[in-house]
Amino acid sequence: MNAVLPGMRALGRGTLLFVNGSSAVRPNPDVAGTSIAFAAESAYARMLHDTLAPQNIHVAQLIIPGAVRPDAEHSSPDALAQRLLDIHQQRDGFRHYSEPLPD
Repeated sequence: MNAVLPGMRALGRGTLLFVNGSSAVRPNPDVAGTSIAFAAESAYARMLHDTLAPQNIHVAQLIIPGAVRPDAEHSSPDALAQRLLDIHQQRDGFRHYSEPLPD
């Protein structure tokens, strides 16, 4: 944030994209460490989203359930890159999912 935010403010625009696994929104005792860290990062990003929106700086989060796999429809590197570009260009809301969370 310290490295990029001043430049975005000077330009009067920008996008910050946070990428997390599903434990950011659904705590999982099997990955307690990332559940705690991702939830904290998610809260931080949400506060940035609310605070920076009036300055035309968009902050969004992409949740990727499961593993990134080259052969996956929604979670291949190419599909995720396109999804992140779409989030940047559309600037519509805070939280996005690469695919629905499994039950």
